[in-house]
Amino acid sequence: MSRVDKDFRRNFSMGVINGALFNASAAFLSGTTILPVFISQLTNSKILIGLFSTIDGFGWFFPQLFAALFIVHRTRVLGFYNKLSFLRLGFFGAAIAGLFLFSGSSKGMLISFGVNYALLSIAAGFAGAAFTEIVGKTIPVNKRGSYFGLRMFIGGTVAAFEGLIIKRIISAYPFPSNFGYMFIAAWVLMLLGLATFGYVREPETKDTIDKASPHQQLKSALSIFKKDKNFRRLLWSRAAVNTYYLSSPFYVVFAITKLGASSSIAGVYLTAQMIGYLASNILWAWLSNHISNKKVIVVAGIVTFLPPLISLAAAHFPFNPYAYAIVFFLLGCAEAGIGMGYVNYLLEITAEKGRLLSIGLMHTLIAPTVFCSVLGGLLSQVFSLKLLFFIVCLTTISAYFISIKLREPRIKRDIELMPESIQD
Repeated sequence: MSRVDKDFRRNFSMGVINGALFNASAAFLSGTTILPVFISQLTNSKILIGLFSTIDGFGWFFPQLFAALFIVHRTRVLGFYNKLSFLRLGFFGAAIAGLFLFSGSSKGMLISFGVNYALLSIAAGFAGAAFTEIVGKTIPVNKRGSYFGLRMFIGGTVAAFEGLIIKRIISAYPFPSNFGYMFIAAWVLMLLGLATFGYVREPETKDTIDKASPHQQLKSALSIFKKDKNFRRLLWSRAAVNTYYLSSPFYVVFAITKLGASSSIAGVYLTAQMIGYLASNILWAWLSNHISNKKVIVVAGIVTFLPPLISLAAAHFPFNPYAYAIVFFLLGCAEAGIGMGYVNYLLEITAEKGRLLSIGLMHTLIAPTVFCSVLGGLLSQVFSLKLLFFIVCLTTISAYFISIKLREPRIKRDIELMPESIQD
């Protein structure tokens, strides 16, 4: 077996294990099921519930351009990723410790968890730029669907079982210890995931951008937005589909307040969400590998339209809280498709030279859209959840009409495939 074969198999395996562990960890911090229930124990403000559900997304997306400006000239970025791992574990550990130190004060827990969770998310965003670059260097186009699909499938399988455990933990232990125990489990899974990715063998970048001032690099990044029409269209498509954040934290709130569900049903909904995440990965991975990442984006856009539509129906007709789990199943499908389709499409349309800037620019520009949850909280508090669901129906269907106009890169140019010896 050649060195190329060995490195690919090692990097593919380490990346899949890393993703599986991270997806399993993230289930304990789900912004659509777990965090809304946790934060609602500390405050009645729907705006704050929405804000906490956006922290992770904003922290992941926003810093990526700034990270890219800092590391774009480097031939290897794994060391940068590994250094940030220590910060991520430290901030998450501090967030967990605050639950026990300030257990007698809702305000204290809210502030302590909020600050440290925000810092954790920002550190993850800086690391995210390096992670995406490493994937672009180590996993070829026709293997990325399988790569991300397996990361999601294995992690989602674990998370589906976690949903059953979460229901018992929430019921068996008093607040905030019940959530503290879940977050400790998430910390351990994160530790294992970060350690695993450290074993990836990153090749040197052959064609790097010359070292320049951040201001000059920023001008180079912005020129991409000005000159590349397809890049702009991808941005508008992602921004439109991200409006699903408007309502994502409030489906579980709707079930509890309007459908009569108990708070422990969050575990059932998490399981449904993970099953959707798992089941859809077969479709997304196949489409990504064998058809195109554009098709993944288009179909995922349609799926995001269905949860608010069903919720509108549930607001007007009798609906069993357990039947409402279909909404979370579809959310899982949409989340998997969006996560796989947009990242893979972006990697496919960008050249190695300057790829970090393109990725960083895209993610930083779409970062404000995650605050849709805060706007959603305001709309639902001032008006109603029904109006919120109606608005999301309109915005998510618009994502479909934008995405169908994206360029199909596999028609325009040859793609980098795996060597024949390791095609299967």
